[in-house]
Amino acid sequence: MEKTAYVGIDYHISKLTIAVKMQDQEDFHSTIHLENKTKVIANYLKKLSEQFQLKICYEASGSGYHFQRLLHSWGYHCDVIAPSLIPKKAGDRRKNDFRDARELARNYAAGQLTVVHPPTQHEEAVRNVVRCRLDFKENEKRTKQHINSLLISQGHCWQKSKSKWTLQHRKWIQQLSFSEPFVLQVLQEHLAHLEYLETCTARLDHQIEEIAVSDIYAPSVKKLRALKGLGTLSAMILIAEITDFRRFASPRALMSFLGLIPSEDTSGVKCRYGSITKAGNRRCRTQLIESVRHYIKQPRMSRQMKEDCAQVDPISAGIAQKCMHRLHKRYWALTMKGKTRNVALVAIAREFVGFIWALMTLDDAAAQAA
Repeated sequence: MEKTAYVGIDYHISKLTIAVKMQDQEDFHSTIHLENKTKVIANYLKKLSEQFQLKICYEASGSGYHFQRLLHSWGYHCDVIAPSLIPKKAGDRRKNDFRDARELARNYAAGQLTVVHPPTQHEEAVRNVVRCRLDFKENEKRTKQHINSLLISQGHCWQKSKSKWTLQHRKWIQQLSFSEPFVLQVLQEHLAHLEYLETCTARLDHQIEEIAVSDIYAPSVKKLRALKGLGTLSAMILIAEITDFRRFASPRALMSFLGLIPSEDTSGVKCRYGSITKAGNRRCRTQLIESVRHYIKQPRMSRQMKEDCAQVDPISAGIAQKCMHRLHKRYWALTMKGKTRNVALVAIAREFVGFIWALMTLDDAAAQAA
Protein backbone atom coordinates (compact mmCIF):
# COMPACT_ATOMS: atom_id res chain seq x y z
CA MET A 1 0.00 0.00 0.00
CA GLU A 2 1.29 3.43 -0.95
CA LYS A 3 2.25 5.57 2.03
CA THR A 4 0.58 8.95 2.62
CA ALA A 5 2.72 12.07 2.91
CA TYR A 6 1.30 15.28 4.38
CA VAL A 7 2.77 18.35 2.71
CA GLY A 8 2.62 21.77 4.38
CA ILE A 9 3.45 24.72 2.14
CA ASP A 10 4.30 28.21 3.36
CA TYR A 11 3.33 30.11 0.23
CA HIS A 12 4.95 33.36 -0.88
CA ILE A 13 5.01 35.09 -4.25
CA SER A 14 8.76 34.63 -4.73
CA LYS A 15 9.37 31.28 -3.01
CA LEU A 16 7.74 28.29 -1.30
CA THR A 17 8.82 26.49 1.84
CA ILE A 18 7.65 22.88 1.73
CA ALA A 19 7.63 20.46 4.68
CA VAL A 20 6.84 16.77 4.10
CA LYS A 21 5.71 14.56 6.99
CA MET A 22 5.03 10.86 6.68
CA GLN A 23 1.92 9.29 8.15
CA ASP A 24 2.46 7.80 11.64
CA GLN A 25 6.04 9.09 11.80
CA GLU A 26 7.34 11.81 14.10
CA ASP A 27 10.30 12.92 11.98
CA PHE A 28 9.91 14.98 8.81
CA HIS A 29 10.85 13.48 5.47
CA SER A 30 12.19 16.81 4.20
CA THR A 31 11.88 20.58 4.48
CA ILE A 32 13.12 22.71 1.58
CA HIS A 33 12.86 26.08 -0.14
CA LEU A 34 11.72 26.23 -3.76
CA GLU A 35 11.37 29.06 -6.22
CA ASN A 36 7.74 29.85 -6.94
CA LYS A 37 7.96 28.70 -10.54
CA THR A 38 5.50 26.30 -12.08
CA LYS A 39 8.11 24.01 -13.62
CA VAL A 40 10.19 23.75 -10.43
CA ILE A 41 7.14 22.96 -8.26
CA ALA A 42 5.77 20.44 -10.77
CA ASN A 43 9.08 18.54 -10.93
CA TYR A 44 9.43 18.36 -7.14
CA LEU A 45 5.87 17.16 -6.56
CA LYS A 46 6.19 14.61 -9.36
CA LYS A 47 9.22 13.05 -7.62
CA LEU A 48 7.35 12.96 -4.31
CA SER A 49 4.22 11.47 -5.86
CA GLU A 50 6.27 8.59 -7.24
CA GLN A 51 6.99 7.52 -3.65
CA PHE A 52 3.94 8.70 -1.69
CA GLN A 53 0.29 9.62 -1.94
CA LEU A 54 0.31 13.38 -1.38
CA LYS A 55 -2.07 15.46 0.70
CA ILE A 56 -1.11 19.11 0.41
CA CYS A 57 -2.22 22.21 2.31
CA TYR A 58 -1.34 25.89 2.55
CA GLU A 59 -2.74 28.90 4.41
CA ALA A 60 -5.37 31.14 2.88
CA SER A 61 -3.86 34.50 1.97
CA GLY A 62 -4.07 37.34 -0.50
CA SER A 63 -2.79 34.95 -3.16
CA GLY A 64 -6.25 33.42 -3.32
CA TYR A 65 -7.11 29.99 -4.70
CA HIS A 66 -4.97 30.07 -7.84
CA PHE A 67 -2.31 27.76 -6.37
CA GLN A 68 -4.91 25.24 -5.20
CA ARG A 69 -6.54 25.16 -8.65
CA LEU A 70 -3.11 24.68 -10.22
CA LEU A 71 -2.38 21.66 -8.01
CA HIS A 72 -5.84 20.21 -8.67
CA SER A 73 -5.20 20.49 -12.41
CA TRP A 74 -2.04 18.38 -11.87
CA GLY A 75 -4.08 15.76 -10.02
CA TYR A 76 -2.99 16.49 -6.43
CA HIS A 77 -5.23 16.82 -3.38
CA CYS A 78 -4.84 20.31 -1.89
CA ASP A 79 -6.68 22.06 0.94
CA VAL A 80 -6.65 25.76 1.83
CA ILE A 81 -6.42 26.31 5.59
CA ALA A 82 -8.04 29.07 7.68
CA PRO A 83 -5.02 30.92 9.22
CA SER A 84 -6.87 32.27 12.27
CA LEU A 85 -7.88 28.73 13.34
CA ILE A 86 -4.41 27.14 13.27
CA PRO A 87 -3.48 25.87 16.77
CA LYS A 88 -0.63 27.83 18.36
CA LYS A 89 1.35 27.20 21.54
CA ALA A 90 1.10 29.84 24.22
CA GLY A 91 4.35 31.76 24.56
CA ASP A 92 5.74 30.69 21.19
CA ARG A 93 7.50 33.80 19.88
CA ARG A 94 9.53 32.22 17.07
CA LYS A 95 8.20 32.43 13.54
CA ASN A 96 9.90 31.65 10.26
CA ASP A 97 9.03 29.92 7.00
CA PHE A 98 10.52 26.55 7.99
CA ARG A 99 8.63 26.43 11.28
CA ASP A 100 5.37 27.58 9.62
CA ALA A 101 5.59 24.87 6.95
CA ARG A 102 6.37 22.19 9.53
CA GLU A 103 3.55 23.26 11.82
CA LEU A 104 1.15 23.13 8.88
CA ALA A 105 2.26 19.61 7.95
CA ARG A 106 2.18 18.38 11.56
CA ASN A 107 -1.28 19.79 12.33
CA TYR A 108 -2.60 18.66 8.95
CA ALA A 109 -1.48 15.09 9.62
CA ALA A 110 -3.15 15.25 13.05
CA GLY A 111 -6.41 16.54 11.56
CA GLN A 112 -6.33 19.75 13.61
CA LEU A 113 -6.74 22.26 10.79
CA THR A 114 -9.92 23.92 9.51
CA VAL A 115 -10.32 23.77 5.75
CA VAL A 116 -11.67 26.81 3.89
CA HIS A 117 -14.54 26.17 1.49
CA PRO A 118 -13.09 27.02 -1.95
CA PRO A 119 -15.38 28.82 -4.40
CA THR A 120 -15.37 27.99 -8.08
CA GLN A 121 -13.77 30.47 -10.46
CA HIS A 122 -17.22 31.70 -11.50
CA GLU A 123 -18.36 32.10 -7.88
CA GLU A 124 -15.16 33.98 -7.06
CA ALA A 125 -15.65 36.26 -10.07
CA VAL A 126 -19.21 37.10 -8.99
CA ARG A 127 -17.98 37.69 -5.44
CA ASN A 128 -15.39 40.14 -6.79
CA VAL A 129 -18.12 42.07 -8.63
CA VAL A 130 -20.24 42.31 -5.46
CA ARG A 131 -17.25 43.32 -3.32
CA CYS A 132 -16.22 45.91 -5.92
CA ARG A 133 -19.68 47.47 -5.68
CA LEU A 134 -19.45 47.59 -1.87
CA ASP A 135 -15.98 49.17 -2.08
CA PHE A 136 -17.20 51.87 -4.47
CA LYS A 137 -20.13 52.61 -2.15
CA GLU A 138 -17.75 52.92 0.80
CA ASN A 139 -15.49 55.27 -1.18
CA GLU A 140 -18.56 57.28 -2.16
CA LYS A 141 -19.45 57.66 1.50
CA ARG A 142 -15.92 58.85 2.36
CA THR A 143 -15.94 61.37 -0.49
CA LYS A 144 -19.21 62.85 0.78
CA GLN A 145 -17.67 63.15 4.23
CA HIS A 146 -14.66 64.98 2.75
CA ILE A 147 -16.98 67.42 0.96
CA ASN A 148 -19.04 68.04 4.10
CA SER A 149 -15.87 68.66 6.16
CA LEU A 150 -14.53 71.07 3.54
CA LEU A 151 -17.76 73.09 3.46
CA ILE A 152 -17.99 73.28 7.25
CA SER A 153 -14.37 74.49 7.46
CA GLN A 154 -15.29 77.32 5.05
CA GLY A 155 -18.33 78.35 7.11
CA HIS A 156 -20.98 76.77 4.85
CA CYS A 157 -23.43 74.61 6.83
CA TRP A 158 -26.48 72.89 5.42
CA GLN A 159 -29.76 73.24 7.30
CA LYS A 160 -29.91 70.66 10.09
CA SER A 161 -33.60 69.94 9.56
CA LYS A 162 -33.06 68.84 5.95
CA SER A 163 -31.37 65.73 4.57
CA LYS A 164 -28.03 65.92 2.81
CA TRP A 165 -27.24 64.77 -0.72
CA THR A 166 -30.72 65.35 -1.99
CA LEU A 167 -31.24 67.23 -5.28
CA GLN A 168 -31.80 70.43 -3.33
CA HIS A 169 -28.61 69.92 -1.31
CA ARG A 170 -26.55 69.31 -4.46
CA LYS A 171 -27.89 72.49 -6.09
CA TRP A 172 -26.95 74.43 -2.96
CA ILE A 173 -23.37 73.13 -3.17
CA GLN A 174 -23.10 74.13 -6.83
CA GLN A 175 -24.18 77.71 -6.02
CA LEU A 176 -21.60 78.27 -3.26
CA SER A 177 -18.86 80.87 -3.74
CA PHE A 178 -15.44 81.07 -2.08
CA SER A 179 -12.96 83.87 -1.62
CA GLU A 180 -10.03 81.61 -2.53
CA PRO A 181 -10.08 79.92 -5.98
CA PHE A 182 -8.08 76.95 -4.68
CA VAL A 183 -10.92 75.99 -2.31
CA LEU A 184 -13.34 75.96 -5.24
CA GLN A 185 -10.89 73.81 -7.20
CA VAL A 186 -10.68 71.26 -4.37
CA LEU A 187 -14.48 71.16 -4.09
CA GLN A 188 -14.86 70.60 -7.83
CA GLU A 189 -12.30 67.78 -7.72
CA HIS A 190 -14.22 66.08 -4.93
CA LEU A 191 -17.53 66.53 -6.75
CA ALA A 192 -16.07 65.10 -9.96
CA HIS A 193 -14.73 62.12 -8.05
CA LEU A 194 -18.12 61.64 -6.39
CA GLU A 195 -19.86 61.69 -9.76
CA TYR A 196 -17.41 59.09 -11.08
CA LEU A 197 -18.03 56.80 -8.07
CA GLU A 198 -21.80 57.13 -8.37
CA THR A 199 -21.61 56.26 -12.08
CA CYS A 200 -19.51 53.19 -11.33
CA THR A 201 -21.85 52.12 -8.53
CA ALA A 202 -24.90 52.45 -10.80
CA ARG A 203 -23.17 50.41 -13.51
CA LEU A 204 -22.24 47.66 -11.04
CA ASP A 205 -25.79 47.64 -9.64
CA HIS A 206 -27.09 47.01 -13.15
CA GLN A 207 -24.55 44.23 -13.66
CA ILE A 208 -25.50 42.57 -10.36
CA GLU A 209 -29.17 42.72 -11.37
CA GLU A 210 -28.30 40.88 -14.58
CA ILE A 211 -26.35 38.23 -12.66
CA ALA A 212 -29.24 37.81 -10.21
CA VAL A 213 -31.71 36.87 -12.96
CA SER A 214 -29.34 34.30 -14.54
CA ASP A 215 -30.24 30.61 -14.35
CA ILE A 216 -27.60 29.92 -11.69
CA TYR A 217 -28.61 32.62 -9.19
CA ALA A 218 -32.28 33.33 -9.91
CA PRO A 219 -33.79 30.54 -7.70
CA SER A 220 -31.71 31.50 -4.65
CA VAL A 221 -32.28 35.24 -5.13
CA LYS A 222 -36.06 34.72 -5.39
CA LYS A 223 -36.06 32.78 -2.11
CA LEU A 224 -34.08 35.42 -0.25
CA ARG A 225 -36.13 38.28 -1.70
CA ALA A 226 -39.23 36.68 -0.15
CA LEU A 227 -37.81 37.65 3.26
CA LYS A 228 -38.62 41.14 4.44
CA GLY A 229 -35.57 43.41 4.37
CA LEU A 230 -33.69 41.58 1.62
CA GLY A 231 -33.51 42.92 -1.91
CA THR A 232 -31.53 41.82 -4.93
CA LEU A 233 -28.25 43.38 -3.81
CA SER A 234 -28.44 42.10 -0.22
CA ALA A 235 -29.40 38.64 -1.50
CA MET A 236 -26.42 38.61 -3.85
CA ILE A 237 -24.09 39.68 -1.01
CA LEU A 238 -25.18 36.68 1.07
CA ILE A 239 -25.01 34.25 -1.85
CA ALA A 240 -21.62 35.48 -3.08
CA GLU A 241 -20.00 35.37 0.37
CA ILE A 242 -21.55 32.13 1.67
CA THR A 243 -21.80 30.34 -1.73
CA ASP A 244 -23.23 27.03 -0.44
CA PHE A 245 -25.65 27.23 2.50
CA ARG A 246 -25.90 23.43 2.69
CA ARG A 247 -22.32 23.08 3.90
CA PHE A 248 -23.50 24.29 7.31
CA ALA A 249 -25.01 21.41 9.29
CA SER A 250 -27.15 23.68 11.48
CA PRO A 251 -28.30 27.31 11.76
CA ARG A 252 -25.87 27.85 14.64
CA ALA A 253 -22.96 26.82 12.41
CA LEU A 254 -23.96 29.54 9.95
CA MET A 255 -24.41 32.04 12.79
CA SER A 256 -20.87 31.21 13.98
CA PHE A 257 -19.50 31.65 10.44
CA LEU A 258 -21.04 35.13 10.34
CA GLY A 259 -19.69 36.04 13.80
CA LEU A 260 -23.15 36.60 15.31
CA ILE A 261 -22.91 34.23 18.28
CA PRO A 262 -22.03 35.71 21.71
CA SER A 263 -18.53 35.33 23.13
CA GLU A 264 -18.26 33.17 26.23
CA ASP A 265 -16.08 33.08 29.35
CA THR A 266 -17.04 30.05 31.43
CA SER A 267 -14.99 28.63 34.27
CA GLY A 268 -16.44 26.19 36.81
CA VAL A 269 -19.82 27.45 37.99
CA LYS A 270 -19.09 30.91 36.64
CA CYS A 271 -20.64 31.54 33.23
CA ARG A 272 -20.42 34.87 31.44
CA TYR A 273 -21.53 35.77 27.92
CA GLY A 274 -20.22 38.86 26.16
CA SER A 275 -20.69 40.69 22.90
CA ILE A 276 -20.80 38.84 19.58
CA THR A 277 -17.51 37.36 18.36
CA LYS A 278 -17.40 39.31 15.06
CA ALA A 279 -15.09 36.52 13.91
CA GLY A 280 -16.93 35.79 10.70
CA ASN A 281 -17.78 37.45 7.44
CA ARG A 282 -18.02 41.21 8.03
CA ARG A 283 -19.91 42.04 4.83
CA CYS A 284 -22.71 39.57 5.51
CA ARG A 285 -22.94 40.55 9.16
CA THR A 286 -23.25 44.25 8.35
CA GLN A 287 -25.89 43.59 5.70
CA LEU A 288 -27.95 41.37 8.02
CA ILE A 289 -28.02 43.95 10.81
CA GLU A 290 -29.08 46.61 8.31
CA SER A 291 -31.79 44.32 6.92
CA VAL A 292 -33.41 43.49 10.26
CA ARG A 293 -34.15 47.16 10.88
CA HIS A 294 -37.23 46.57 8.69
CA TYR A 295 -38.64 44.26 11.35
CA ILE A 296 -39.03 47.07 13.87
CA LYS A 297 -42.15 48.26 12.07
CA GLN A 298 -45.52 46.53 12.09
CA PRO A 299 -45.42 43.11 10.36
CA ARG A 300 -47.46 43.95 7.30
CA MET A 301 -47.14 42.44 3.85
CA SER A 302 -46.24 45.20 1.42
CA ARG A 303 -47.13 44.96 -2.25
CA GLN A 304 -43.51 44.18 -3.11
CA MET A 305 -43.34 41.40 -0.52
CA LYS A 306 -46.56 39.87 -1.84
CA GLU A 307 -45.08 39.85 -5.35
CA ASP A 308 -41.83 38.29 -4.07
CA CYS A 309 -43.67 35.60 -2.09
CA ALA A 310 -45.72 34.76 -5.18
CA GLN A 311 -42.44 33.90 -6.96
CA VAL A 312 -41.57 31.07 -4.54
CA ASP A 313 -43.21 27.85 -3.33
CA PRO A 314 -45.80 27.91 -0.49
CA ILE A 315 -43.39 26.51 2.12
CA SER A 316 -40.81 29.24 1.42
CA ALA A 317 -43.53 31.90 1.51
CA GLY A 318 -44.70 30.51 4.85
CA ILE A 319 -41.18 30.70 6.28
CA ALA A 320 -40.91 34.33 5.13
CA GLN A 321 -44.19 35.28 6.82
CA LYS A 322 -43.29 33.42 10.02
CA CYS A 323 -39.94 35.25 10.05
CA MET A 324 -41.66 38.63 9.71
CA HIS A 325 -43.95 38.07 12.71
CA ARG A 326 -41.36 36.31 14.87
CA LEU A 327 -38.59 38.90 14.52
CA HIS A 328 -40.95 41.85 15.08
CA LYS A 329 -42.27 40.23 18.26
CA ARG A 330 -38.78 39.29 19.43
CA TYR A 331 -37.35 42.78 18.90
CA TRP A 332 -40.02 44.50 20.98
CA ALA A 333 -39.87 41.80 23.67
CA LEU A 334 -36.15 42.43 24.09
CA THR A 335 -36.67 46.19 24.07
CA MET A 336 -39.31 45.95 26.78
CA LYS A 337 -36.86 43.96 28.91
CA GLY A 338 -34.47 46.91 28.82
CA LYS A 339 -32.15 45.83 26.03
CA THR A 340 -30.69 48.63 23.94
CA ARG A 341 -31.68 49.05 20.31
CA ASN A 342 -28.36 47.75 18.99
CA VAL A 343 -28.39 44.67 21.22
CA ALA A 344 -31.94 43.85 20.15
CA LEU A 345 -31.05 44.29 16.46
CA VAL A 346 -28.07 41.96 16.75
CA ALA A 347 -30.21 39.40 18.58
CA ILE A 348 -32.88 39.31 15.88
CA ALA A 349 -30.19 39.34 13.17
CA ARG A 350 -28.93 36.10 14.71
CA GLU A 351 -32.43 34.61 14.52
CA PHE A 352 -32.78 35.99 11.00
CA VAL A 353 -29.83 33.78 10.00
CA GLY A 354 -31.79 30.76 11.24
CA PHE A 355 -34.69 31.58 8.92
CA ILE A 356 -32.28 32.16 6.01
CA TRP A 357 -30.65 28.77 6.64
CA ALA A 358 -34.04 27.06 6.75
CA LEU A 359 -35.08 28.73 3.52
CA MET A 360 -31.88 28.03 1.60
CA THR A 361 -31.55 24.38 2.73
CA LEU A 362 -35.18 23.56 1.98
CA ASP A 363 -35.43 20.47 -0.18
CA ASP A 364 -36.55 21.63 -3.63
CA ALA A 365 -38.43 18.39 -4.35
CA ALA A 366 -40.40 18.65 -1.10
CA ALA A 367 -41.14 22.32 -1.75
CA GLN A 368 -42.48 21.57 -5.23
CA ALA A 369 -44.58 18.69 -3.92
CA ALA A 370 -46.15 20.99 -1.34
